[in-house]
Amino acid sequence: MTKRGYSLQHQLIIRTALLMIIVFVVLSAGVWDYAKRAADISFNRLLNSASLSIIERITVRDAQIDLDLPYAALSILELAPDDKVFYEVLDHRGQHLTGHQQTPAPTGYHPTSRPEFYNAYYKGEAVSWVIQSKHLTAPIANGWVVIKLGQTRRARTELADEIFYSALATLFGILLLTLLLVWLGVRRALQPLSIISNNLHAQPFNNRQPLQNTPIQEVAPLVDAINDYQQQLLTNLTTMKIFIADASHQIRSSLGGLQGQLDIALQTTDSHELKSRLIKIRHEYQKLTRLTNQLLAHALVTHRSDSLTPQKIKLNTLVEELLTEVVRDYAHTDIEFSYTAADQPIQLPGDKISLKEALKNLLDNAVRYGPDNNQIDITLGRIDEQTIEIIIDDSGPGIAPHQRRQALQRFSCLNPAISGSGLGLAIVETVIQAHQGTLKLDRSPHGGLRVFIRLPGTPL
Repeated sequence: MTKRGYSLQHQLIIRTALLMIIVFVVLSAGVWDYAKRAADISFNRLLNSASLSIIERITVRDAQIDLDLPYAALSILELAPDDKVFYEVLDHRGQHLTGHQQTPAPTGYHPTSRPEFYNAYYKGEAVSWVIQSKHLTAPIANGWVVIKLGQTRRARTELADEIFYSALATLFGILLLTLLLVWLGVRRALQPLSIISNNLHAQPFNNRQPLQNTPIQEVAPLVDAINDYQQQLLTNLTTMKIFIADASHQIRSSLGGLQGQLDIALQTTDSHELKSRLIKIRHEYQKLTRLTNQLLAHALVTHRSDSLTPQKIKLNTLVEELLTEVVRDYAHTDIEFSYTAADQPIQLPGDKISLKEALKNLLDNAVRYGPDNNQIDITLGRIDEQTIEIIIDDSGPGIAPHQRRQALQRFSCLNPAISGSGLGLAIVETVIQAHQGTLKLDRSPHGGLRVFIRLPGTPL
């Protein structure tokens, strides 16, 4: 099932917006807390000023505690006209002296010259209070007098709301501006991708010009990867065209020769001449059959090398299976086969089918180009812990040093007297290169050809 496509631009903007909303909520909570604290601090200072003004007017006169209530102090609190004000004064014995009665006090309060602020309900309303104490040292009034001054919280709430909503509006404006800048930034940042896409659409399929390099560091690897991929496609396309052209030429040549022999055979009345022509026709047919098989084999190994999914191959087992098949096929001949392998089993990552096809081509070539009493030796071993070596020797005519490079080319047949497609060693080289290995031709101790194959591999 194909995954539904999505827009990278939309994903970036949406996720950034979600992050900004989370930040907005967190900042809003912080602003709300700040607004409440700012309102409390402002009005607590007014309460504290008013309570100080009142407590300073408490004196001892005519053998009693006297309070000359400064109405100017209470007028300070009139800055909040919708709020109610409550106060109570307690004498040095803790008895009610004046003001409202039974006002709340903080739990565990001990008289001190420092003001203490608290919130408590009084007469059904939420009230903010300040409590202050003053120490009297008169003979008849030696102790602490206490004043409690309270104010309802309507003005505080209004001030906190005003601070909060003003800050919230500012934050919301910043959020919108930030999202706009993010949207513009994302569009600008992703614009190179659109340019690359447009350039690719505008280019013809066979265009060999790479995409222009970009100075953007994050996009440059993508451009390089596209250029590399394009170059690989063009190289493969060129190789395929050359191969198809060569294969077509070889097939047409074989078919032309076969057609010519058939035409001559149809015009021949002599039975001996007809038999000779039929033998030649059979030879051309065998040549065409081998060419077709080799073309199919080459196409197979090329395809598998391009889409190679490495698997662990037990190389000892593969060589033994192949050698059993070859010995069975040539049991009626005088060809001798020998096989030498290291005691330790060998494995390597690769494709078993294509590797077996490559080794089979080497053995078929050794048989085809060797004498009737050919000696073919196969040696499997290790050079070191990371390298496997396969050596195949025969006692045939070998290949001259200056012709060895030519022998690895497609459709290159060095001995015209022997029918062949010229694809055997080309198939082998394609497979070995796909397995990250190397192929080398040399002279065999038997006088024929020695083939070195080195492949990366690890012991079992």
